[in-house]
Amino acid sequence: MSYQVVSNLEQVLSALKNRGENSRIIAGGTDLFLEKLPEKLLDISALAEALVIEERGGTMLIGAAVTHARAVASPLLAKKVKALTEACAQVGSPQVRNLGTLGGNVINAAPAADAAVALAALGAKAELIHYSGNTRTVEIEELYAGFNCSAIDSCQELLLRFVVNSSDSGSGSAFARLAARKSLALPLANAAAWLRVEHNCLQEVRLVVAPVKPAPTRLFKTESLLVGRPLIAESWREAAGAAMDEVEVRGSLLRCSADYRRHLIGVLVGRVLETAAGRALTAKGEA
Repeated sequence: MSYQVVSNLEQVLSALKNRGENSRIIAGGTDLFLEKLPEKLLDISALAEALVIEERGGTMLIGAAVTHARAVASPLLAKKVKALTEACAQVGSPQVRNLGTLGGNVINAAPAADAAVALAALGAKAELIHYSGNTRTVEIEELYAGFNCSAIDSCQELLLRFVVNSSDSGSGSAFARLAARKSLALPLANAAAWLRVEHNCLQEVRLVVAPVKPAPTRLFKTESLLVGRPLIAESWREAAGAAMDEVEVRGSLLRCSADYRRHLIGVLVGRVLETAAGRALTAKGEA
């Protein structure tokens, strides 16, 4: 097996083109090293374009090689995309968070990957570049081909970064999960919300939960129900009930029953909506 650390984008694309199916991109490797490794690994953990955290023209650019620990420690991300930093803080253990990356969390394609759920709720888009130089931008949900199956071919294409609209003074976000223990456990359920408020009412809502389908799942019906509703406890209770009705979940003998998971999703939906709304009001100076 060969291991190459690449220092610029041209090196990555050239290596992918020349090595073909025998090569694979790696950054933290916390999931990849649990699998059978390919013959050649391309390490992008030092690639500047994949390490960026910056705001540009009202848009957040977040590199795919940014680790969970670095995301949690970023004051800019905490201010602009709070749901993401909350999600990253819940991933694995300190050792995993120090190595694992946002891009890896998405490409591993686990249905309830915490960072992926938060990114989907924030409306993030993924920027990918093929070894030919062609680029494409897709929704987070489009990167899933099935349960634990990515739509990205890491032998041909690089997930470079995520693009997220920055939170304005009338918006807020939040993430929550429940697992069998506080660390080193996959969530029984998780949820993330982004919303925008005006005149003490909800104007826009994005609500994502997991595990429901192979990808983080938006609750469009529940979102529609919430638009125009006041920021009161009754709205959160109704949203929790609507979310429970909207999802179709599976049970597991090892984790929890379908009924319990559906109940958890309702509880978490109510929590993240209330928290996100409170943050939106605080940002507007109305809390």
